[in-house]
Amino acid sequence: MQLKDKVALITGASRGIGKQLALRLAQAGANLVVAARTVQASQSPFPGTIHQTAAAARAHGARVLALGCDLAIRADVERMCRAALEEFGRVDILINNAAYFGPGHYDPFMSLSLDQWETMIDVNLNAPVLACRLLLPGMIERNSGLVICMTSAAATYDVAAGGRGGISPGYPTAKAGLNRFVRALAAEISEYRIPVIAVEPGFTVTERTAIIFPQNNMDFSGGHSMEVPVRTVMHLCTCADPMAYSGQIVAAAEFASAHHLL
Repeated sequence: MQLKDKVALITGASRGIGKQLALRLAQAGANLVVAARTVQASQSPFPGTIHQTAAAARAHGARVLALGCDLAIRADVERMCRAALEEFGRVDILINNAAYFGPGHYDPFMSLSLDQWETMIDVNLNAPVLACRLLLPGMIERNSGLVICMTSAAATYDVAAGGRGGISPGYPTAKAGLNRFVRALAAEISEYRIPVIAVEPGFTVTERTAIIFPQNNMDFSGGHSMEVPVRTVMHLCTCADPMAYSGQIVAAAEFASAHHLL
């Protein structure tokens, strides 16, 4: 198995791309830390909990630590990273996958409260930054590791306005900051040969979008399956030279096509 005994930490792993990555990493031999807010099914209108993901990953032979974690709370992020290191002694692969899609995500800027704005920035930008800050020292010490941050095309391209079938400015603002962080961090730590890569999953149909888009009269007919970003990330986790992509914003659909991953 390509990732035998590696330790991967994945946020937003109760459903969607995060859950599918957890299962695929488990199949490849990795042990896992899976984190998300949804601990019990009653907490979310969408299917999936962190413990269901953990159980499915364990069925593939993985050792799994499941953690309830609200990435908008700094103490929760710190606790997540500390628990991962206490359980496994290291984290080899950090996948900052979670994103904020809660109240305000689809609203116009002038309808947002400042608390909603701060939560968007905390979850989509500050939490990945903090996780990197806490876990990179161990990677640097071992001269080994990989960081992947899931980003969005909204960081680069114009999207429909909030309240008009689009999204709040908070999301593209945070993701643009995340892209710049990835590029800057990759350059700063290049001597340690620890790749830092942003992956833009594209318009991906997940459990959430399949429910939310019809409710908001939004068209998701042009979306692709989760296999596109999942296979892209797995290739980056297992290829011979992931440093070749460090500092890049990898568009999953183009990457998967170019590397014949589908």
